[in-house]
Amino acid sequence: MPKILHTYRYTGKPWEILKSVVPSGFEVKTLDEPTQEQLVKEAVDADYFLVSGRLLINEEVLTAAKKLKMIQRTGVGTEMLNKEAIKARNIPVYVNAGINARSVAEHTVTLILNCLKNIPLISSNVKKGVWKKQETGVSCNELYGKTVAMVGMGNIGRITAGILHAFGANIIYTDIFRQSEAVEKTLGISFRASFDELLLDADVLSFHCPLTEDNQKILNAEAIAKMKDGAIVVNTARGKLIDEDALYKALVSGKLRAAGMDVHYEEPMLADNPLKTLDNVILTPHIAGLSFETFHSMMVGAIENIVAFENGKLAEIKNKILEL
Repeated sequence: MPKILHTYRYTGKPWEILKSVVPSGFEVKTLDEPTQEQLVKEAVDADYFLVSGRLLINEEVLTAAKKLKMIQRTGVGTEMLNKEAIKARNIPVYVNAGINARSVAEHTVTLILNCLKNIPLISSNVKKGVWKKQETGVSCNELYGKTVAMVGMGNIGRITAGILHAFGANIIYTDIFRQSEAVEKTLGISFRASFDELLLDADVLSFHCPLTEDNQKILNAEAIAKMKDGAIVVNTARGKLIDEDALYKALVSGKLRAAGMDVHYEEPMLADNPLKTLDNVILTPHIAGLSFETFHSMMVGAIENIVAFENGKLAEIKNKILEL
């Protein structure tokens, strides 16, 4: 019976959802503890890896996994994969491209609106008995007419832009690939050739790009200095795109008005991360792509790929393979 090893740890409802979509004839196992040591131990008799979380699929894990036929990501991020070691062993990697795009887009817009409307702080104050209607109301802003600068315009970016366009936002973007004229017209988006060009006009700066060696801490003190006073930063992409020390200083000084962060430089966030102390920061635990609907679809898609691979139906999943 082929063994599918989930390379992190699911409990409760996520684990029940995963088990429910695995067909008879396959065994699925999640880690007892989310550690590298446990992963190496369980990898020994695994036929398939279902990769989520941030444990590394490194040389040690791959050496232990002598039966491994294929690696399937629950999503699309690959920073936990040692691609060179995987390629050297001729192990194919499959991804779930675009499957969580709408969930991430909705979460992004939720963070933008909450930052503009000061919802978490205002809600907290009302619960404490603070009722200052006019004073509170005029501290809020509308999304309509604001310039949202988007870094990246892939699946998630395009859906996000479509939602923002419906709100009447002015959308500018940069990407290594420019969208077609037809797409730009439909979404109401305008291209900028560089990240620096985006910074100057952004009322809201929103990240939708992968993490690379070239863009770590791309939003740093120098970049923030180029932004408008009172701008908002939202990140649902990768935490290491932002220098969190520089972000914290800008939020404290008032250079930046607010930040909405679903991804973080260290995950889980360190206990002493100073961003946790600020009322103008909204923090969520990397859940933008994990609505119930999306999570279920991710598990279904991932297991379908594994079953197709086991049954030799490679043509059915050829467009889901990752080029290493």
